[in-house]
Amino acid sequence: MPSTPALPRPLPWHWRLLEAYFARVYRTEILGGEPGSLFAFNLFPYRGPEIVLKCGTRVCEGDTVMEVHFRREGLAPLSAQADSTGLGLGLLLLADREVPRLARELVRDPRFAEVKALHARTLFHRGIRRYGFEVFPVRERPVERWFTWWQKLLLRRDHPHGERAVAGSGEAAVVRHVWISREALVRRYGPTSTTCGSSCVSGGRTKPSA
Repeated sequence: MPSTPALPRPLPWHWRLLEAYFARVYRTEILGGEPGSLFAFNLFPYRGPEIVLKCGTRVCEGDTVMEVHFRREGLAPLSAQADSTGLGLGLLLLADREVPRLARELVRDPRFAEVKALHARTLFHRGIRRYGFEVFPVRERPVERWFTWWQKLLLRRDHPHGERAVAGSGEAAVVRHVWISREALVRRYGPTSTTCGSSCVSGGRTKPSA
């Protein structure tokens, strides 16, 4: 019998309203429609300077991009972690399970056929490199400060030792952009399970970064 997914602590009403508002405005959906999924997503036409990834993919104005978001419901299994080390390790273990699922959904769902690349802004940008994502700085300081403050606030809210986790995690100092092309993710983790070459999964150039 499959185990019952861990449930997050109930949110106060004002947080529930705020999250519902964001979900409606950005049209986010749960990846695969599974309640325990680590990721939510939304699709949008890219607006910004050209992004050039090491695998050769160029993300240009108007290209379809999948924005990826962590879900607090998917992170609920980490609520028992007592320190930043346990939190980081637990997140990597969840990602080991969920990133291949993300690649499979890119192939399975016809809505994703036109996705050029996947993008996120995250505090946990060092750990995500292992999955082939490329990391870029957020050039606009007000944007960097806003998303860093917001994501640290959410981490404090959702983790029982969030203050210590934020203070003790070197990689959680500042938000970064992370990018990967659809081609590279599917090649690395898709149904064929072919490992992407190193030229597709590290570094990257941008003119300039978004």
